[in-house]
Amino acid sequence: MVEYKDMTIKVVGERLSPTKMKVKAGNFEITIDKLGGEAPSPLDYTLAALAGCLNIVATLVAKDMGIEIEDLSVEVEGVFNPGKLYGKGTQRAGYKEIKAKIKVKTDADEETLKKWLEQVEERCPVSDNLANPTPTKVEFEKC
Repeated sequence: MVEYKDMTIKVVGERLSPTKMKVKAGNFEITIDKLGGEAPSPLDYTLAALAGCLNIVATLVAKDMGIEIEDLSVEVEGVFNPGKLYGKGTQRAGYKEIKAKIKVKTDADEETLKKWLEQVEERCPVSDNLANPTPTKVEFEKC
């Protein structure tokens, strides 16, 4: 069995305005804005990250299981209450619920696809981070 080592993934953000930020992720730049702003919001990127991760993992699992995927799309929807964000609510600040639907075109049967989906959910890092508590520490450093 191959043993993998921990990896550190880092992004760095630079404030462009009170709501907009440019984030460098490796050799890429991502612009993030408020909901309804000039770029996708952090909440949009959360759902997009899940969709992208499900696609990658679905492909890896299909290869491992010998399933041929002809086409695949992912639809992700989250329910969010902005009250706490604006300091006016008591509900949690994040999504209350997230639902993902993978539409897959394949000749695999239903039973095989159920096993495939179990593995996809189990192996998806973003899904894991959303479904389970991950220790998160936010600090400041005065410039």
